[in-house]
Amino acid sequence: MDVRIRLLQADDLAKVVALQDHCYSDDLYEPPALLGARLKVAAESCWMAENTAGELLGYLFSYPALTQHVTVLASQFERAAAADLLYLHDLAVSEAARGKGIAAILLKQAEQHAAALSLPCLALVAVQKSQRFWHKQGFIAKRLIAEKAQCALHSYGLDAVYMQKPLTSG
Repeated sequence: MDVRIRLLQADDLAKVVALQDHCYSDDLYEPPALLGARLKVAAESCWMAENTAGELLGYLFSYPALTQHVTVLASQFERAAAADLLYLHDLAVSEAARGKGIAAILLKQAEQHAAALSLPCLALVAVQKSQRFWHKQGFIAKRLIAEKAQCALHSYGLDAVYMQKPLTSG
């Protein structure tokens, strides 16, 4: 399968919203206007994977952030001035593209972007019992220390897990 990775554009948001609605439970709904606002804040770190026909295969929203910081579900990204990691907020792959390495391709894009920004780590919140998938990608569950971060984590559900992946240089 030929896959092209490119930066998300505002014109892509209708397709992204449709995929988000298909991939996530109603409890994890985030409104289209918020996705547009996030794209404006972090346009250089939000990507989509598409096939040669221009069909959306998957997407990834991410942004520079701080260790132990979690964005509350359905709230705006808070870019950190002195970021120490790239936070992967939302990755989704279409049903037709699952099992074809699309998530790994998007993750590689995020790793390269983090390296270009000299960020030594990725972080995310694993939802919908995806912790095992993320562990296979090199992420490790981390305990959140700050009460504010723990409350933000719980906005994703009681089974949400904060995870980090250190990036190796070279």
